Amino acid sequence: MYIVEALRFGNREDNSYVVGVYDHLHAAYRAAVAEEYWRGRKYECVVAEYKLNAENANNQGESKEEWCASLPDDVYVLDVLARVNKHLGLYNSATEE
Repeated sequence: MYIVEALRFGNREDNSYVVGVYDHLHAAYRAAVAEEYWRGRKYECVVAEYKLNAENANNQGESKEEWCASLPDDVYVLDVLARVNKHLGLYNSATEE
């Protein structure tokens, strides 16, 4: 998948936003060029390729999720569940006061 990001004057720190996510490279570049023209060439668009549900591993070949799973007392698992519940608007007595 391809993510198109618009950078104001080519600077990510100044002001940037995601234009869209596309499953074809050609469609991503069409959107990137259209956005640049639409915004009066004040934004430069970049296209980055990503794999769905993938992440980089550390030097030991361990993913971030594998590393977090080693935290004591299921801290990682409970935090994930609390955030999903909050996103869905569900009440979670363990995290709500």
